[in-house]
Amino acid sequence: MGSLAGAYNKIAPEKRQNKAELITAYEENYMKILKRYANEISYIENMLKDLRNERADFYVNQLPLIRKELEKDDVSDENKKRWIEEVQANIERSFKISESLIEHYVTKNLEEFKRELQKEIK
Repeated sequence: MGSLAGAYNKIAPEKRQNKAELITAYEENYMKILKRYANEISYIENMLKDLRNERADFYVNQLPLIRKELEKDDVSDENKKRWIEEVQANIERSFKISESLIEHYVTKNLEEFKRELQKEIK
């Protein structure tokens, strides 16, 4: 059986390709597709940046203002604490939904990018 398996492992010389040629062709096609998808990549980058900035703004600016305003109200500390926790939980849920939508968009674009790369390579 060893000789039979050996027959299937041989590749005709005219069908062999140099690894350097394959890598170069792959990289050229990859760069060409990257250029084609540059707008989508930039859009995704901006969405992620905006989400990070919004999250930072909430914790650095908005939440302290909310706490400060709550201190002016005649409400028990326990209720203030509960309300702040609820606000944080709701805003975090909102951030997670946004992250999920962005992730879905990224995944969809990556799948399309991979299909295009496969077409170019073949």
